[in-house]
Amino acid sequence: MSVLYVFPVVVVMVGMWVGMCHHLRRKRLQLISSLDPVRDALAVCRMTYFVEFPFLSKKGLEFALFKTFAIPTISKVLAATRQFSPANVIKRYDDTHIIVEELLSSHVDSLRGSHALRRLNFIHSHYNISNDDFLYTLSTFILEPKRFAARFGYRNWTENETTANFVMWRSIGIRMGIKDIPETVEEMERFSLQYEADNMVYAHSNRTVADATLDLLLSIVPACLRPTARVFVYCVLEERLVHAMGYPRQPYFLISMVTGTLHLCLGTFVEWFLPPRPLTWSTERISMEVEDQGEEKERKKVHKLRYSEYKPESYPDGYRMDGLGYAPIGQLGTAFSGDIPCPFFSSFSNKKVA
Repeated sequence: MSVLYVFPVVVVMVGMWVGMCHHLRRKRLQLISSLDPVRDALAVCRMTYFVEFPFLSKKGLEFALFKTFAIPTISKVLAATRQFSPANVIKRYDDTHIIVEELLSSHVDSLRGSHALRRLNFIHSHYNISNDDFLYTLSTFILEPKRFAARFGYRNWTENETTANFVMWRSIGIRMGIKDIPETVEEMERFSLQYEADNMVYAHSNRTVADATLDLLLSIVPACLRPTARVFVYCVLEERLVHAMGYPRQPYFLISMVTGTLHLCLGTFVEWFLPPRPLTWSTERISMEVEDQGEEKERKKVHKLRYSEYKPESYPDGYRMDGLGYAPIGQLGTAFSGDIPCPFFSSFSNKKVA
């Protein structure tokens, strides 16, 4: 068949495919917009994190934690725990990953979600952490996934997604006992930027904790490519963060090339040529069993991980909620009381936890 006949057919088929992808993505946005960002905050967040932006959300949360290592008061506490030695850093990563996914999968006042948060509070109770450091860490979880989507994704987060994410993490912060949490995303962003300007400076502990984490994250890369992959990571980091970690600043052309390539692959290509991920293809790894065994049995239950490819070395056969982290096994902390936006009602509730 002549190229003159084939080319128009290919163009028409590609155009139809692109049109279908855009149509399906508009339908998905309509679905997200139809949900109440307060009442349905958890549902919106699960859709955003595990369906719409699974890769960027995961990396955004990892980057959120990584940024906190550039605050000396935080990194000194972490370095003193000795959890970032080669023998311990894998378990700490697994613990953090599991607790975060548990909190993203269950409402903070549900039985299972409360157990995850109370275990987190118990772990933190062993260290002297200031309220401002807690608040800054919370701000990175609220802001960085959204920023990663804006930098590299196929679209920005919608207002519903931004509000739902803020409502969910603010609720978690209240149950963690964090004081003076801003009431809007804009106020939280202003606090975060000012805190970085005042406190994000170089310290040896920053580099120690950051290097251990970066070595772990790059361990999946072939050894011969790790130096190059490390340079790519440097290119993604903000200038103030690079300085606070003591990492070398990369040439502007290389930063532009790396970030541009990431946006091309994760943003432009996805936007034009890939349909939205089906809701049934959620990357959520936490298996949600029905909570019908009561407080004590639920606390001691061994939770299985849903997908075979997600088997942390620390918990190959599952995990108990009261066994996560470097803290005595079998104990949970308390969930602090406070008013939170309840996901079961469309307005702010006065629900409290004793």
